[in-house]
Amino acid sequence: MTIAGTNIRTLADLNPSATPTTTASPNGVTGGQTLGKDQFMQLMIAQLKAQDPLNPADNTQFLAQLAQFSTLEGITNLNDSMSTMAASMKSSVASEASALVGRSVLVPTDQTIVQAGSGLSGNVDLTSDVSDLNIQITDQSGAIVKTIDMGAQKTGTVRFDWDGTNSAGVAQPTGVYKVKALSGGGSGAQAFSVDLPEYVVSVSIGSDGMQLNLAGGTSVPVDSVKEIQ
Repeated sequence: MTIAGTNIRTLADLNPSATPTTTASPNGVTGGQTLGKDQFMQLMIAQLKAQDPLNPADNTQFLAQLAQFSTLEGITNLNDSMSTMAASMKSSVASEASALVGRSVLVPTDQTIVQAGSGLSGNVDLTSDVSDLNIQITDQSGAIVKTIDMGAQKTGTVRFDWDGTNSAGVAQPTGVYKVKALSGGGSGAQAFSVDLPEYVVSVSIGSDGMQLNLAGGTSVPVDSVKEIQ
């Protein structure tokens, strides 16, 4: 490429054996093979200063380098934009999750706090048809409080209700209760996951995403919420 009657040569043309294998960062520290856009521009300026009018280089070479610089800058700007967008989305999700604190939500968990004189309504997620489905309620000591016979059920979501009483009809005290959904008996019993209502006491933000900390002592991902009650 001719500039003011002269032609541009690349560093590789001037000294093929001097092709750099490492690059320097802006603070002077030698790094790896990757060039930032600032180092890329410095290299191109060095090429312009080293141009030899007696041994011109191919004009297309300089144009290709300009295109590479433009592409590099575009990728850098795109990465910055994506990082900003990700931070904004994280902030938005955190704000929405914090609004759930103090609310009752239906989430996949096998235990929940039940207040005296009240009960709960939950879901069973059946992955197959069953001839008999039983909802087993146990207290904190592991003692069975009540078993609800749901009979034969089809694959899908099955709603169940517990009135908060034991098998004798006596209202149970406030406490943490566990719920199991079982089909069959003995060692061959098949267990299914349940969704229970729980109160959100706080929200945690960690490497595995945002978690809702529940009053019953468990935690679940924010996106696992089935209902907000």
